[in-house]
Amino acid sequence: MPAADLLSLPASTTPESIFYPGEPYNSTATPETSPSSRSLSLSGSTPTPSRTPSLVDDKILDSALDGPTRVGSPLEGPTRVGSPAPSVCEKKLKGEVAADLEKQGYPVSTEDLAPASEEQYPEGGLRAWLAVFGSTLVLLCTFGLSNSFGTFLAYYKTHQLASYPPSTISWIGSAHLFVTFASAFNAGVLFDKGFFRYQLAAGSVGWLVGIFTLSLAKTFVQIFLAQAICMGLSLGVMFGPCLSILGTYFRRKRAFVVGIAASGTAIGAVVFPVLLGRLFDEKGFAFAVRVAGFVMLILLVIANIVIRPRAISKNVVRAPLGSTLRRIARDPAAWLVYGGIFGTYVSCFIPLFYVVSYAQRYSTNAAVATYSLSIINALAFFSRIGSGLVADRLGTFNTAIPLSFLVGVLTLAMIGATSTPALVVFLVLFGIAQGGWISVSASVFMALANDVSEIGLRSGIGFFFVALATLIGSPIAGALLTATNGSYVAALCFGGGMALVGAVLLVFARGIQVRRKSSSVV
Repeated sequence: MPAADLLSLPASTTPESIFYPGEPYNSTATPETSPSSRSLSLSGSTPTPSRTPSLVDDKILDSALDGPTRVGSPLEGPTRVGSPAPSVCEKKLKGEVAADLEKQGYPVSTEDLAPASEEQYPEGGLRAWLAVFGSTLVLLCTFGLSNSFGTFLAYYKTHQLASYPPSTISWIGSAHLFVTFASAFNAGVLFDKGFFRYQLAAGSVGWLVGIFTLSLAKTFVQIFLAQAICMGLSLGVMFGPCLSILGTYFRRKRAFVVGIAASGTAIGAVVFPVLLGRLFDEKGFAFAVRVAGFVMLILLVIANIVIRPRAISKNVVRAPLGSTLRRIARDPAAWLVYGGIFGTYVSCFIPLFYVVSYAQRYSTNAAVATYSLSIINALAFFSRIGSGLVADRLGTFNTAIPLSFLVGVLTLAMIGATSTPALVVFLVLFGIAQGGWISVSASVFMALANDVSEIGLRSGIGFFFVALATLIGSPIAGALLTATNGSYVAALCFGGGMALVGAVLLVFARGIQVRRKSSSVV
């Protein structure tokens, strides 16, 4: 039957009325199997009783294409002997026909368009673990330096930008994070289209251009363009894909390997403040930044060599971007997760931005203030890996929710940390909670994806909400500090309250996921 005739059929038309007129419908080779017990998909995969039957199978689509029927010929995986591989045009047309059939009323599920089988996740192997290693190097070079902005802020206040108030200088760091996370949405779309290698290369080159340009910067505008815009855009292009690529190799171990990669941020955030702090005093700003730049050059070259993406984009028939976005927009779990992520990240960044000045006010030991961020990041290294192990065992949502509550409670508890011992206890506990949360939150985005073709897009949308949190959280806290004559109570109450609200939203999102998966391990 021609494709045009097929697409004009009414929604009530069934496959048996097209292909088996006047006969009882039986689509399988075994008589004991009924239509209700088998699954029909675009890939013609082996029938399984766990899925709802779809009216769209290879017979319908192949007839629509006026080509030979290849029942059981998978769209993904190695080509079987004696079974011709579908052409690029044929696979594209299958996706178009499926979309048209969906408009006509035929149910076409996401699994039909991009089947998410366990075979899509190797769960290990040399290439997979090299991707983990390379992603760790990328985050060490990039977010490790981004989380060291306090070191730059302290230097700017007494050198290039001595005439500017600290609140103005801090906008460089805030804008850097906002541009980074706001770029993640488009980066996720490009990742899903198979452009990972180009993203990693372009991001690496842009980051290095930014860091070496920063070494020459003298004015506020020059520093802002180099550090906030150039380095922010470059990081936004590659950091999300470097986490998403791990989701294409791992499913059961996903949170663990993301935690390993995220631990690179903690390593960099411990190393760079010490390295730059010493070189700023001994060799000057330009020399120190160039040394850091050459270290990054070596590590980023290694990362570009060892990370190899899987060629999923060539083998999976994908739903159009518009239909995927509409499906996400209608998903209540997605909005609850994004709201929960937003609230908790608002809380995370307030202590990170103000803990040094807070320690300078309340601690009698100057070393506590000097190394407060290093203490938080050192503890975060262990919690990022540990939280991934726990999440893979107990479930991503089951791990993220307690960490979100803990971030909120500890932000509120910071109000009472007005002595050196209490402040040290806070730094240790907050480092554990904040590090674990940042690691697991990236896996929460991936947990919402129906298959590997959505991982980049889901992560990109999630990181956009993180961008909003970084943009408004700290400025609101700063405004509350000013309005209350320097009191931290209002700012910390705001941050803690946002995290607690975020945790509640994640609880509701977990409930939806439990019902969807019929399992409490989510």
